[in-house]
Amino acid sequence: MRKPKWSYRFYKNYRFQWIPNLYRVKKVLWKDKFESPRCEREPQFRIEWLWFGLFGIQEDDQYWEQWLWVHVYCDGNIEKAEQTWGWIDMDTKESTWVNYASK
Repeated sequence: MRKPKWSYRFYKNYRFQWIPNLYRVKKVLWKDKFESPRCEREPQFRIEWLWFGLFGIQEDDQYWEQWLWVHVYCDGNIEKAEQTWGWIDMDTKESTWVNYASK
């Protein structure tokens, strides 16, 4: 799997913040539910100062759930992970596996 990418978004804060405020999550917060990973929160940060804010998030929950499946459940074997991935799309009846190595 490729290295996770950051995406950034600027926003206008709803209140004046004289002292800069930093909120961050350094690692993936996840749980094991029904023997499959659930991503609770992605690595992210938020900086607020004056009336402005910057929000950065590293990938989405689909990426991190696949990353956990490969590295925790399948011991780093991507081929095995793709074959044992149990999630399917209800409409198309096909696997929801995304090949992040090619992106």
